[in-house]
Amino acid sequence: MRVTTTARVVDVRAPGPARRMATVAVLLGLVMAAFETTVVTTAMPTLTAELGGRHLYAWVFTAFFLASTLGVLLSGGLADGIGRRATFLGGLGLFLLGTILCGFSVSVPELIAFRMLQGLGAGALQPTTLTISSDLYSLKERAAIQGVFTGSWGAASVVGPLLGAFLTQHASWRWVFWVNVPVGVAAAILLQLSYRDPPRRAAHQLELTGPLLAGTTLALTLFALEPHHLAGLLQLLAALGAGAVAVALVQQQRRSGRPVLPLHLLRDRTVLSGVVGGLVSGGVLYGASAYVPLWLVGHGQRTALVAGAALVPLLVGWAVGSALGVRVLLRGGLRASAAGGFAVAAVGAALLATALVRGWGDGATFSALAILGFGLGPAASTCIFAPQQRVPWHERGAVTSALYANRMLGGSLTIALLNLAQGQLAVQAALLACVPLAGALGLWRLAPPTLAGEYAESAGSEALISK
Repeated sequence: MRVTTTARVVDVRAPGPARRMATVAVLLGLVMAAFETTVVTTAMPTLTAELGGRHLYAWVFTAFFLASTLGVLLSGGLADGIGRRATFLGGLGLFLLGTILCGFSVSVPELIAFRMLQGLGAGALQPTTLTISSDLYSLKERAAIQGVFTGSWGAASVVGPLLGAFLTQHASWRWVFWVNVPVGVAAAILLQLSYRDPPRRAAHQLELTGPLLAGTTLALTLFALEPHHLAGLLQLLAALGAGAVAVALVQQQRRSGRPVLPLHLLRDRTVLSGVVGGLVSGGVLYGASAYVPLWLVGHGQRTALVAGAALVPLLVGWAVGSALGVRVLLRGGLRASAAGGFAVAAVGAALLATALVRGWGDGATFSALAILGFGLGPAASTCIFAPQQRVPWHERGAVTSALYANRMLGGSLTIALLNLAQGQLAVQAALLACVPLAGALGLWRLAPPTLAGEYAESAGSEALISK
C-alpha cells in the first residue's frame, strides 16, 4: 500500500512547533496509559463486588493483558509498514470504544469482554507511542526530555489513584473508564495535525500468523494456570496445547519474512536484555498494581481511597527513578540501570511483603512501595530505550512492540501465578518479591557492562513533521 502526503520532508528531530505538538500528543498518550493503569485499578475491588464477580477478579486484568499482548504484536509490523500515525490512531479508536463500553457493563463477564477490546487498542497504542517518541528524540536528547515525560506520567499516576477512589466513592465506578475519553480525543487531534510518516515505497503485507500463535500460546498458558474454573485434566490439556503451539510459533518465526521480533536481533545482548527486562518489569508493575489495592481492602480493611492512595508512592517512585534512568544508562550502561534498578525494586518488594504480613501499618507499606517504584522506573524505561537505539528505523517499531509485549506477558503470568495462591497474602507477597530479585540476578549476568553505540541510521530518520 502506497501512502502519499503533502507534508514537506524535514528532519523529524528538528526543534520547532510541530515537534512540540507531536510531543504533547505522545505525552497525552502516556497520560492516558497511566490513567488506565491507576484509575481503573483502584475501582476493581468495589466494581467486582458490586457486579457479583469477585471470583473473576484476576480475569478482569488477565483478559486486558492477553488482548494487549496481541495488539502489541500486531502493532509492530503495522507501525513499520503502514506508519506510526495510522497505527496510533487505530489503536486509540479501539481503546476509546472499549473504554466507553466498559463503563456500561452490567456484569463481570461483560466487563471482561469489553476489557479485551480495550486491551487490543491499548496494545497497539502504547508501544507506538514509545516508537514515535524514539523517532522524535535521540538517546542523548532523551536524558533531558525524560524529565518532562516522567513528570507528566508521574503527575497522572499520582492523580489517577486518588481520582479513581474519589469517583468510586462519590460518583460511580463507571466514571473511572469514561475519564479517559477527552484525553484520548485531544491526543488524536494533536498527532493528526503534527506528525507524518514517510511515503511507503512498497506494499505492506500484514503478518497475522505469528501474533495469533503467540496469543494462543499465552491464552492456553493462562488457562493452565487457572485454579478455579478448569478441572485437572483440562488444565493438563491446556498446558500441553500451550507447549505444542509454542513449538509451532518458533518454527513459524524462523520461516517468516516478517517475524514478530527479527531473530537476528536477539544476538545483540542489549536487545535480549530488553526482552528479559520487559518480562520482569511487567510482572512487578502490573502484579503490584492489581493486588496491592485488593490486599489493603480485603486483608487490611482499608477504604477504596486508602487503597488507591497506596499506588501513589509506587508511581511517584517510578517517575523519579525513570527520570534518572537515562542518565544512569549513559554513564554506567544497561547493567547499572536495569540490574541495579531491579535490585532496588527487590528490596522494596521484600519490605512490602514484610510490612503487609506483619501489619507494620500504612507508613511502612507506602515507604516500601516508593522504594519498589524507585528501582522499577529506571530498569523498565532503559530496557526499552537502549534496545530502540540499537536497531535501524525500519525495525524499531517491531522491537518496541516485542519489548512491550513481553511487559504485558510478564504482567499476565505474574497475575496468574498470584491468583494460584488466592487468599494467601504471605505467599502472594513473597511471590511478587521474587520477580525483581530474579530480574536483578539475570540481568547482572546478561546485560552489557557499558552502553553500546547508537545505530547509525537513527540520526537520519525519515519520519515527517507536518508543516
